[in-house]
Amino acid sequence: MTNDRHLLDVYYNRTRDLWSVRRRRLVIEHTPSVVLMDCRLHAGESARLRCERTGQRDVHAWVRGRLADGPRPPDAIRIGYRPAQPGFRRRDTDEIVTAASAVWFEPDGTAWAANPIPSPETFS
Repeated sequence: MTNDRHLLDVYYNRTRDLWSVRRRRLVIEHTPSVVLMDCRLHAGESARLRCERTGQRDVHAWVRGRLADGPRPPDAIRIGYRPAQPGFRRRDTDEIVTAASAVWFEPDGTAWAANPIPSPETFS
């Protein structure tokens, strides 16, 4: 992930019920599904707390990676983000994850990660 021009950010757009794809902070596409590889999961904690305090939504959580293709493997782990909790989390164990080798963003709004990497930090 050394060349920034090839990096994309993906987040779920609740207004459109589609995944929004950004390049350099500019939305370039809305799509029902997409796959990224070499992913970093970003969730801004101060923005999350502000959204929780004010009730105003904004984009403060996304997955950054390079565009990829291919079917989701059966051992992929479902991940997600909830503004009421810090960080992206595994849906099976509720463990915070910060990276994955690939993430599949599905038409039903779910996201699935291959090799999710747990956060070195612990949130209460």
